[in-house]
Amino acid sequence: MNKQIILTQLSSFGLDDIEAKIYLHLLEKGPRKPLELSRDTDINRSRIYRYIDKLIAKKLIEVSDVGRGKKLQASNPQNLELLIYEKEQEAKAQKENFPDLLKELTSFTSNLSSGFDIKHYHGADGMKQMLWNHLSADKELLFFSYETRNEVVGKTFAETVRAEQVRRKITQYEIENATDQGDYWYTDVPEWGKYYKSRYIPPKILDIKQYQTIYNNTVSIMRWAGEDKIGIEINNALFVRMYRQIFWKFWDIAGEYIEEGKKLEQAKKLKLKNKK
Repeated sequence: MNKQIILTQLSSFGLDDIEAKIYLHLLEKGPRKPLELSRDTDINRSRIYRYIDKLIAKKLIEVSDVGRGKKLQASNPQNLELLIYEKEQEAKAQKENFPDLLKELTSFTSNLSSGFDIKHYHGADGMKQMLWNHLSADKELLFFSYETRNEVVGKTFAETVRAEQVRRKITQYEIENATDQGDYWYTDVPEWGKYYKSRYIPPKILDIKQYQTIYNNTVSIMRWAGEDKIGIEINNALFVRMYRQIFWKFWDIAGEYIEEGKKLEQAKKLKLKNKK
């Protein structure tokens, strides 16, 4: 495998570029004294010791031959699994502490202005942040849907958001121009259908061209076309209340359209039956 690819992969384990460079060098070349390591890697002595200490703390470097001068050698690559375990434990602690922390932090926002608060987002990372923000919804998300989240952030991240949405038991109501309601071809998340409700509305009644979401006191609007990905969040209780009323009005209209379609289908079946 290309060395640059390996260095990039090591960064996902929490190693910065220099730490990864030192660790990989010791794996390739074997034990080295600190000064030898400094010369080999072109990292000056004052800096090399700081990075050595970091790698020792991560259990990726071992010190040997102390009596005859300190030598450093790379630990077994299997030790990288310890970093995974530590991250998992850290994430577990963060999840446990998050509800209390969120409650405390939210208390600081009580004196914010009641005016319009508008946030702008750009690029794929901005879209991911907006989708993650949806997970702060209190029980429900209301969508005017345009394509699926897979198209804007990729299926892997979209599935992460969907799975978390199901875990938090947030129900998604979606009005869309697509005609494949109930066909969840775009997701493999278990129980998705339990928390996802959609209705078709013809473009002649409502032509949806942006991905719009209503939750809490926020309206989120996302638009993407190729690499052009932009979005805004509007936070204002009165505006959102009006937007929510608009959504449920179109939800009812879509429901009426569905019932009308069922009646037409039943009439066709009855007509064919009478002909026979």
